[in-house]
Amino acid sequence: MSAHAYAVTDDGSDLRADLEASLRLEELLADLAARFMNRSGGANVGAEIERAQGMLCTLLGFDRSTIWHLADPRGDAVQLLRIFQPSGAPEPPPRMDARTHYPYIMSELAAGRPVLVSRLADLPPEAERDRAALRHYGAKSTAVLPLHADGRLFAVMTFATVYAERDWPVSLVRRLELVGQVFASALVRIDADVALQEVSGRLINAQEKERARLAQELHDGMSQQLAVLAVELQLLSRRLPSTGVETRARLGELSEKTKALSSEVHRLAHALHPAKLERLGLVAAVGGFCRELEATERLRVRFSASDVPERIPRDRSLAIYRVTQEALWNVIRHSGALCAMVTLTGGDAELRLDILDDGRGFDPAGIKAPTSLGLLGMRERVVMLGGQIRWEPRAGGGTAVRVRMPLPVTLSA
Repeated sequence: MSAHAYAVTDDGSDLRADLEASLRLEELLADLAARFMNRSGGANVGAEIERAQGMLCTLLGFDRSTIWHLADPRGDAVQLLRIFQPSGAPEPPPRMDARTHYPYIMSELAAGRPVLVSRLADLPPEAERDRAALRHYGAKSTAVLPLHADGRLFAVMTFATVYAERDWPVSLVRRLELVGQVFASALVRIDADVALQEVSGRLINAQEKERARLAQELHDGMSQQLAVLAVELQLLSRRLPSTGVETRARLGELSEKTKALSSEVHRLAHALHPAKLERLGLVAAVGGFCRELEATERLRVRFSASDVPERIPRDRSLAIYRVTQEALWNVIRHSGALCAMVTLTGGDAELRLDILDDGRGFDPAGIKAPTSLGLLGMRERVVMLGGQIRWEPRAGGGTAVRVRMPLPVTLSA
């Protein structure tokens, strides 16, 4: 894309290119917002920000993009957080005295104003030191945007060209400011990772408690009442006179439907809270779920387990069980697979869960979509316990879900 994608021409010949560039930028902004909305891991957020910087540079014709963190409240020193620069121009140092090198720019940012430089000669006389620093690092044009959090300036985002000068139309600056807001929110979340994981853990625990309560009510209440109702319907049909053949037949049908409904409620109660997991352990619970799924769905499920410790902390066994549930339901709903293989292995201070299917495959980018709540929930459960989860396409078709869950040393000794 041309560096002048947003330039206005006199004859309007580039109007179509301008509109296409605008649409692509709007799509990119929407994609960035969706990606960062669901990101919490610091390392991943940093990599995503750098990737986004590269996409913006490619789309809009920038030669460099940087993000600086203010190392102190006054902004005297700045720390380079991220840089995208494929051009080979001189790179700024990882840390610098901002007010010494860029006194004018820092004062403008402190006042909440972005600094837009189309030509270095346009800077005012009081910005001589800023002009010299920009020239030293090869910038011909630059946009410097403040990033705020909790009402204070905490970071700075820049875009620059090193080969040609360019203008900064208001429409483009507004969109770059939107990008800055997304980045600012993501950067703030990096600092809050531990707190977020603690909150996620509490939410998951609260969810499991509520599931257990609902499962108990379904099992002890509705399921038993439906079973009694089915028996009463059956007894009533036997007491009717022989002339009520049609009525007896209808009561028999209702009795069978009630039994089926009772079985379904029982199944739902088990899905909400797997009592077998607590009574018989992880291997029995996962194996039982695989058999139940194979019996009720059009999917052949093969389960195998080896070297799995008998005693596993409840949070880890529950996480493995829930991931297995969600992964297999995803196979049924979305993959069109005929067969799935579930392997659970212990040893080496960790549990290893591998779920493979022969379906139509899976786009890993789907994990980042805001609608992929099930996938995000799987990842959150695993990461919260220090584990790892990956979705991989299989060479012969289908998807592999691989989970590695660490175990306490006492369990694997």
